[in-house]
Amino acid sequence: MLKLSKIILTTFLLFNCSISFAEQTITYEEQGIPNFTAKYSVSKSGISLGEMVSTFKTDKHNNYTYSSITEPKGIASWFSSDKVSEVSSGTYIDGKITSLQYSYSRSGGKKKQETRIDFDYKSNTATDITDGETKKITIGEKTTDRQIVQILLMADMLNKKNHFNYEVINKQELKPYNFKMAEAEKIKTDLGELNTIKVVRKREGSSRETTLWLAEKLCYIPVRIKQTKDGSKKFEMDIKKLDGIDIPHKTSPADDKPSSTSAKPLSI
Repeated sequence: MLKLSKIILTTFLLFNCSISFAEQTITYEEQGIPNFTAKYSVSKSGISLGEMVSTFKTDKHNNYTYSSITEPKGIASWFSSDKVSEVSSGTYIDGKITSLQYSYSRSGGKKKQETRIDFDYKSNTATDITDGETKKITIGEKTTDRQIVQILLMADMLNKKNHFNYEVINKQELKPYNFKMAEAEKIKTDLGELNTIKVVRKREGSSRETTLWLAEKLCYIPVRIKQTKDGSKKFEMDIKKLDGIDIPHKTSPADDKPSSTSAKPLSI
């Protein structure tokens, strides 16, 4: 439970998403990722562990903030009071997302941690301060933080890219976050029955595997996230509520068929 927010990768985008203004239709692909708030339940083996709330916001100055807060709920709160917060902030200009600062905070329990990363692309350097220990890291123009990966994945899907490879600072090191597109799958959620595309991340040399179900008509926001290790489920997250992205309530028979283009497995 205490490590759940670290896995959130995440990550969201378009073949069918649209917003109507009067008689004009503007697609999310043209407009960019909208401001949204998503609430997820966190569970393991059917037992509720807690809740995560993620919020993506942009302003008129082309700045973004993407935050996630994870807290134990129900019976889990009897055994843990840990609250985990992650925030990525930066710029969102012409569809390009650039991380400028990242923060991680774990509080309320016995094990606490504070991390702050500042990105300086002019000097190709990031400064990572974790629990008072400072480390300078050499970065490239595409180096980013782990919190914003979920939004980058959404943006790349919206732009119909077929490679999902990111260089991320994690635990004061540069690490590859590579995702592979898998099959299409229709799943039942609290938002209704949704057509999704599965993407999978499996780290080299590790038995840990993270699978995200990206909803086609919800701008490819993850509606389910599951992590396994050694073949056993570690946790699962399921979307409970979504604000800011229109939720389709009815679909035509044609809409029920997943896109043949998006359903093809791709090699990364």
